[in-house]
Amino acid sequence: MSIRVMSEVWKTKLPLTEKMVLLVIADHASDDGTEAWPSQATIGTKASVSIRTVQRCVNSLQEQGYLRMEKHMGGSKNCREDRRPHRYTINLNKLRGDTVTVREIRGDIEDINGATMTTGTGRLSRPKNHPIEPSLEPPKGFDLFWNIYPRKTAKKDAEQAFNKALIEVSLEVILSGAKRFADDPYRHPTFTPYPATWLNQGRWSDEPLPPRELTIEEKKVKEMKASEQRRIRDKADSERIDKEYEITRRNARSMPEGIREIIEASRR
Repeated sequence: MSIRVMSEVWKTKLPLTEKMVLLVIADHASDDGTEAWPSQATIGTKASVSIRTVQRCVNSLQEQGYLRMEKHMGGSKNCREDRRPHRYTINLNKLRGDTVTVREIRGDIEDINGATMTTGTGRLSRPKNHPIEPSLEPPKGFDLFWNIYPRKTAKKDAEQAFNKALIEVSLEVILSGAKRFADDPYRHPTFTPYPATWLNQGRWSDEPLPPRELTIEEKKVKEMKASEQRRIRDKADSERIDKEYEITRRNARSMPEGIREIIEASRR
């Protein structure tokens, strides 16, 4: 997760759908915009769009220079070649240089009523007094924190503590700490502090939680999962043995009569 790259993406003037797709990819990228390989299904789920829309947006982002995609180049070395996801690289220079509006690039101008007048014909491309569409504003830093932190309690107190914490450390430090705490496998929901408490105590710099003994409920859940895995494994072994036996029975040949007589004679 790269908060730095995500912040740069929010500043772009991309259409909403393309911006959301690029944000998901940035969420999986390093701080330099490289080594992001979320699957198309993951991108679609997080961006709330279909896989076909993801493919269309990725193609558009490549054409505009925001993104570079290498097919089947992501994943670990143990991943099968045909199962490897695409690897994405975000062009940070393009993001940081995206300060010119679409109208300025196109050469259009706007009158005081908000109507766009093209330089070629001088005609209005939309009626006067037409309401200007609101621009997509990047979320506030607190909204990013609130979405990441695993406990949603006392939002007003949390926002006050958040603004106070920003005096001490940067937004990136707070968000990284909240993400690390939310993903900690030893974090217990019951003992997760209120977000205001977490911020007031400066716990963004905490080390990972130490291993702890499972609660009775967690042990029961773990035992149930283990029991279900054993049942599935035993069923698979039983089916495999039955199949092997059936193959052996079909391939078995009857003993020649002469050999059978010799064996019976030796037993007398």
